Amino acid sequence: MTLIRDAAEAALEKARNHYGISEPAQVEIDFSLRGKMAGQAGWRLHKVGRKKRAGDFRLRVNLEAYLLNPQEMLTDTVPHEVAHLIVAARFGPGPKPHGPEWQEVMRACFGLTPQRTHCLPLTAARLVERRFIYTCKCREHRLTSIRHQRIRRGKSTYRCKTCGETLRFQDQLL
Repeated sequence: MTLIRDAAEAALEKARNHYGISEPAQVEIDFSLRGKMAGQAGWRLHKVGRKKRAGDFRLRVNLEAYLLNPQEMLTDTVPHEVAHLIVAARFGPGPKPHGPEWQEVMRACFGLTPQRTHCLPLTAARLVERRFIYTCKCREHRLTSIRHQRIRRGKSTYRCKTCGETLRFQDQLL
């Protein structure tokens, strides 16, 4: 865990120097992330006058990912997540997560190829039960109870990505 903290601080310092900024001055790091994500950057938005600014920066790290490949976590994942914090500090909440601003930080500051995902074989944190069977003209789809309820209440419609037809309720598994 110390190596991750050191890597995060080194990436932050490099970015602060590269862009001549002081934020994020402090970043909370926790190791509670589970599932298929290797890392996650976050912050809170604070109103400053009429604008919103990012603050209370944090990084969440998946220890399973670190144990599988510590080198990739230190050299790729930590800078990837720090780049998100730098974009939030410089531009606020507007930019897309993996948009041109983030890509520029990855290339210019860290000298890395911007990649949205990792290749680590992580296990899902939980399995989502898909008990509701819907059909289209080409196949059967299983939906979660959340999506089923959205359809039932008329809040959403879902289409098959293959044939484009709207999904129709067929059955429910018990």
